[in-house]
Amino acid sequence: MANHAEIELKLGLPGADPKTIGDKLAALPLLTKLPTTQQKLRNIYFDTPAQHLRKAAAVLRLRSQRQDGGKALWLQTMKTEDAGAGGLSQRGEWEATVHEGKLDPIALQGTPWPTLDPDGQLLSQLAPCFETDATRTLRLFTGEDGSRIEVVLDIGGIRAGDERAELCELELELLKGPPEALFALADQIASHLPVLPDPVSKAERAWRLVDGTTRAPRRARKLELAESTPVLLAAQAVLGEMLGQFMENLGGIVRSDGPELVHQARVGWRRWRSALWLFKPLLAQAHPAPDTAGLRPLLNALGAMRDLDVAALESLPQWADAYIAGDDERAHEWQAMEAAVAAEHRIRRAGLLSTLESPGTGQALLRLERWLHLLPQAAWTPELAERDIGGWAAARTKRLHARLAEEVEEMDAADLDTEEGIEHQHNVRLLAKRTRYVLEALRTVLPKERTRRWQEQATELQTNIGAARDLMLLATLLEPLGIQPSILGFMRGVAAGRMADQ
Repeated sequence: MANHAEIELKLGLPGADPKTIGDKLAALPLLTKLPTTQQKLRNIYFDTPAQHLRKAAAVLRLRSQRQDGGKALWLQTMKTEDAGAGGLSQRGEWEATVHEGKLDPIALQGTPWPTLDPDGQLLSQLAPCFETDATRTLRLFTGEDGSRIEVVLDIGGIRAGDERAELCELELELLKGPPEALFALADQIASHLPVLPDPVSKAERAWRLVDGTTRAPRRARKLELAESTPVLLAAQAVLGEMLGQFMENLGGIVRSDGPELVHQARVGWRRWRSALWLFKPLLAQAHPAPDTAGLRPLLNALGAMRDLDVAALESLPQWADAYIAGDDERAHEWQAMEAAVAAEHRIRRAGLLSTLESPGTGQALLRLERWLHLLPQAAWTPELAERDIGGWAAARTKRLHARLAEEVEEMDAADLDTEEGIEHQHNVRLLAKRTRYVLEALRTVLPKERTRRWQEQATELQTNIGAARDLMLLATLLEPLGIQPSILGFMRGVAAGRMADQ
């Protein structure tokens, strides 16, 4: 039985045509002279009805592997929980040759299976859950530093019952050398082809087909940090969870048009920025955050898309009846406005996809992942080696709350109809978001009652100011779309009334 740690970097190929992506990959200067091997793969994944393996973050599969038209070779593989950081997937893998299409209990010995099933009750419950089929094209890349990387292009599909999903992705698996070699090669590929780091495995995509959650957004996840966790490892875990939320929702946006995917992508990015502030004193000199100028077009497109979604789905519907008031002419005006907003949505959606299919976007995202992967060793000092997250987080969040309280006092003393007042209001909203995101991420290592109280205050500030801001921007958003002046005037009046009430 082969047993090794699998270290790989998985890349989505946004906008790629499965029929031509192989030729485009072959034309890349660094890959064009490398010989290829092609395989036909069929993977059958197993679990119990209660999904014991999925809950344990483990995978058990049978693979039929046919190469160059030869006889199929059947392999049984077990993989354990992803321990990756900074975009890399790092998992234990146990693989053995087995008889055709049948699980072999003997081949599970020497794997983590006995730990999962100590009394032998689960083995008889295992059944196929889903399958993947793919044509796999492999190349072996050797770097100047002697590193060896398997470049794998998979094109095919995922089947779970009656549900289907396309499969078109690139995997870079490290066979020899440091993990940084994967990022170096990925960066070279991304300079020629649009790619997106993809943290979702084939098995997880298939499970989402089973669950009916393929289009569900990736929301913030609770981290079970301990107060004694070394501060640099805590920083990597917190930032990694937030960057994962951002990346995963970007992949979701490529596959489907959902307003919550856009919203949660922006939330992930704001959480990431908030955590960068939190850990800035640790990182500012030894490991400063990378330049994100390459992401500016994407971030602007996400913001433009979200503003329109809020208008179409939240702000406008609640005022439709008040504007129409039973008048047929006004109803016609409102319908024309909705049609104009829908047309603008299609334009902005196309613009957003265009930024996701830009090579510069993929390169910028890969550099963030590389920076995060290197964080613990790059920022390490003897002093930080002795520090844990508990004391650090308590002090930093206390400082953040004090800044928010000062800004609220200045806002309360200002005239909100002036530029100064509007600026204070904007600053309060941004600080309230930062406070909320930081407290949520670190709540397991902070004083419970204080954290709950501060979190509630920050959420209330963010919600109230945000609702007023959305109404203020609404007329500005609608005006370039040729909307009736009567609707624009009505919405400006609503916004003014909301500001006065606030």
